[in-house]
Amino acid sequence: MKNNILLLAFSLFTFSAFCQDYRELIAEGIHTVEYISEVAENHFDTVGRSRGTGYKPFKRWQYFAERSMDETGKLKSPEFYYNELQNYNARINSEGLAARTVVGTWEDMGPTYWNATSGYNPGVGRITSIAVDDNNIDHIIVGSQTGGVWRSTDGGTSWTVLTDNLSNIDVYSLAIDPLSSSTYYWGSTGGSIFKSTDSGATWSLHSNLSGGNVNKILIHPTDTSKMYASAQGNGLYKSTNGGSSWSSIFFVVTGSGYDFEFKPGDPSVIYASGSSFYKSVNDGLSFLEIDGVGPNQFSNGPKMIGVSANNPNVVYVVEDSGGAFGALYKSTDSGSTFTKLDHTGKNYFGYSSNPEDPNDAGVGQAPRDMDITVNPNDVNDVHIAGINTWRSTNGGVDFNISSQWVPFSAFAENIGYCHADVDIMLFSGTGTNAKLFVGTDGGIYKAENPTVVNSNYYTDLTTGLGIRQFYRFGISQTDPVVVTGGSQDNGSSVLGTDGNWTDWWGADGMEGFVDKNNSQILYGTSQFGSFVKSFNGGLNVSGVTQPDDKGGEFPWNWIVPFEQDPITQDVIYCAFDEVYKSLDGGFSWASISPNFGSNIDHFKVAPTNNQMLYLSIEGVFRYSTDGGTSWSQGVLNLFGGRINEIAVHPTDPSRVAIATTNNEKVYVSTDNGASWSPIRWDLPNFSAQALAWQNNGEDGLYVGMNYGVYYTDNTLGNTWVPFNNGLPNVRINELEVNTADNRLYAATYGRGLWRSNLYNESLSVDNFELSDFSMYPNPATNEVNLKWNEQEDVSIRVYNTTGKLMFYGKKVNLFNGHKIDVSSFNAGMYFVKLNSTKGEITKQLILK
Repeated sequence: MKNNILLLAFSLFTFSAFCQDYRELIAEGIHTVEYISEVAENHFDTVGRSRGTGYKPFKRWQYFAERSMDETGKLKSPEFYYNELQNYNARINSEGLAARTVVGTWEDMGPTYWNATSGYNPGVGRITSIAVDDNNIDHIIVGSQTGGVWRSTDGGTSWTVLTDNLSNIDVYSLAIDPLSSSTYYWGSTGGSIFKSTDSGATWSLHSNLSGGNVNKILIHPTDTSKMYASAQGNGLYKSTNGGSSWSSIFFVVTGSGYDFEFKPGDPSVIYASGSSFYKSVNDGLSFLEIDGVGPNQFSNGPKMIGVSANNPNVVYVVEDSGGAFGALYKSTDSGSTFTKLDHTGKNYFGYSSNPEDPNDAGVGQAPRDMDITVNPNDVNDVHIAGINTWRSTNGGVDFNISSQWVPFSAFAENIGYCHADVDIMLFSGTGTNAKLFVGTDGGIYKAENPTVVNSNYYTDLTTGLGIRQFYRFGISQTDPVVVTGGSQDNGSSVLGTDGNWTDWWGADGMEGFVDKNNSQILYGTSQFGSFVKSFNGGLNVSGVTQPDDKGGEFPWNWIVPFEQDPITQDVIYCAFDEVYKSLDGGFSWASISPNFGSNIDHFKVAPTNNQMLYLSIEGVFRYSTDGGTSWSQGVLNLFGGRINEIAVHPTDPSRVAIATTNNEKVYVSTDNGASWSPIRWDLPNFSAQALAWQNNGEDGLYVGMNYGVYYTDNTLGNTWVPFNNGLPNVRINELEVNTADNRLYAATYGRGLWRSNLYNESLSVDNFELSDFSMYPNPATNEVNLKWNEQEDVSIRVYNTTGKLMFYGKKVNLFNGHKIDVSSFNAGMYFVKLNSTKGEITKQLILK
């Protein structure tokens, strides 16, 4: 009987979990990636996988989750990575950087602007959050999903990144303290909230909401100890101690939290939303759920809130319905009762400029891309957004489109161009100086005059933000190099020999490569394996035949392998559930493998022998030594882990390296993959994402992780050395070596393209003289003065003995001395790390 009871209990638990929204399971952070994916696929079996169902965002999450999961199949928390980075830094510091630490000379290659040719939805990168100083609208901070926090003090003319050296640069919400404009907050994944009190120069992990992406942070305008925050999949929270700790605003936390707003002029009244609408009239002590009556009753879709100082009693609530526009509600009594406005048959969250377009019904990306804001000078001037932006001048009764996601369509309709998928809209500024700011999957836009809609309605402020989310890229073996890369929401772009970027294909850009003999010929893909090609450097695009009509939609991989033969011209390969080969540049295809019954994750051809082919499916590795006629499976057990990357040696076609999700991280085989040796050694416990060999006669190998790049070779022994000087702590999705310019290129997911000179022992800190620097603590002023006898900028970082970053200063010239404030430091030992193009070195600092 006891066993039956246990079985019943387990069955009830399983049923309960399957009934949960997969997004809630993600927010809980306790489930395996496989289980969440199973629940999600069951959900999409019901609602479908067409545009607007949320399937594409799920596949994006799944792609990165599968690459980052640990040996248990689960994802590590943000706190884990925070602590791991601190511990790794502490170990490096305690070893004095060990003199073997190679400098690297990483430089940012962009793009930091868009320049469309045949790309139909150009942008720079995703903006998920905006905060503007209402007392100085030139003071703006923006957050990119995986590119960190950026600051502008000149209205978006120029930008400075604030978070490159943190353990977490995933940003979903931002707030500026209304009483102290140098105090910033940003919300991240896993419920994490970070704080800076010095305009972003330094940050601390301030608090945690116990899960979920932090959607919004709202601070009381006069008592900043009172704060409110919402979490995707994890509810609504309040704090009474400046965000140091949080409590739920209702007894049981269920569902997602989306929005908070104060009643203008009366912050004791607070509005909140998740799948329901809530109101507090007692300074947040308690909240009442507002249901509505009869036909005006709210449905259970996610909601966003709009208010205006012009009439504080009016509250608007826009609601999602399965990704599309659901309804607009209006209250004239401060949110106590609502009227549902009649927008029957209209979808303002779709792609079309016609809200009644039957082909656009039910289409949208809400609630991830959905917002509402109201002009503070006119309560009837209401703006809503999904994929495009819309404006009402009569209090939400009617809406007209104010921007289109395709540039030539916007110009033809005499409305603004704004990149597709709007994450956030807000008015900022006082009086008639109020401006409309919009954050999208392509960047940040501003309507200088929000009441006049024309083709110049929006000004793109994104130029200067290096936030491109590259998935994959390909480089030419030329100097100057040509690079084509595919990115999230911003298509495929090419860096030409003139050093300029152009956007040559839209959608989500994935794998791409440059023809080995003609750098004007580019190949690219979009999600699920739709192939394209350009013969003139991206000016025009031609289609590439799909093998067996595969590709372009479910059920194929998010990124479909797509490779060029390294020896024979016009031979290319792609991999779905079979490997296909084309002899004519993609005009026709033939299968060269059996159907493996599962999607192929990775496929590579040996650079010096095109008969040696390698592929992987999850944790299974296969190889062919006869050009695909026969395939063998190596002896490899990753205990449920996956292979994230395959790299074949540049001169030895039998030597292969793989990056994996299991505890050993990296393996090397010298017999085509028949057997393997783990070489994790002293790598930090991050996820191994990318690999590249260096043809230096020493089997040089680079691994890119979700924090940093590391190098090893035969001369170093069983150790990896960090190769990170100047490189942000950002996910490394792919690494490639250009032998023509002797540089290593990195495609990052959030900070664009980067490159560095290759490993060279002469660049070791052995040649970086300690005596070049002087350091003078001054107890009387609580300052430390640093000097260097070279006229060159350096960056400065100070760590304590546990590896915690205590101070970070961007590039400064120390020739005439530079003072850093240590008044907040306790007595004890610290490590001062200095970086320049000549190297990296650490000096001990003792404070008494």
